[in-house]
Amino acid sequence: MNDASWLPDPEHDETLETNWLFTLRRERFRSRVSGVAHDYYVVHLADAVNVVAITPERQVVLVKQFRAGSKRDSLETPGGLLEPGEDPLEAGARELAEETGYVGESVHLVGQSWSNPSIMTSKITTIAIENARRTGPAKPDHSEELTVELLPVDEIDSAVRDGRIDHSLAVLSLLWWRSGRGSATID
Repeated sequence: MNDASWLPDPEHDETLETNWLFTLRRERFRSRVSGVAHDYYVVHLADAVNVVAITPERQVVLVKQFRAGSKRDSLETPGGLLEPGEDPLEAGARELAEETGYVGESVHLVGQSWSNPSIMTSKITTIAIENARRTGPAKPDHSEELTVELLPVDEIDSAVRDGRIDHSLAVLSLLWWRSGRGSATID
């Protein structure tokens, strides 16, 4: 049952753009209370996964890569978009290996959240992978230029505070992990 305060009014909906990454739609919703209708612009984007990978030496495996929205490089947790129906635990382990060359064990679900529910349909799942070890070269997608960086666990909080890590989804993933959700490897 939908108990949202606004209900879809789909006869006015329109697809504005569809490409390899997303579909942008204008979607009308009507208030249950006032009856007022309003158009919203919604980006339909695949769900994603972020990986908090910890090495046996108690370092967090991070990647630095260019982000067009901020027009700069971003230090963040590895991750990527999910294929429809793909298991986030399997996808996260795959993304970690592809982006960093690291593999691990004891994969745990940490949490799930809406990426930006005001304009996006995408959810982000965070997983933790323990005992991550580099087993080979990274094999990123053709458009990714990644640098792997290892940061000691005890420096994560200061890296978030001082802005070295400022990608909101990476901050969320690290916050959940640091709070003890889904993993016993925090201390």
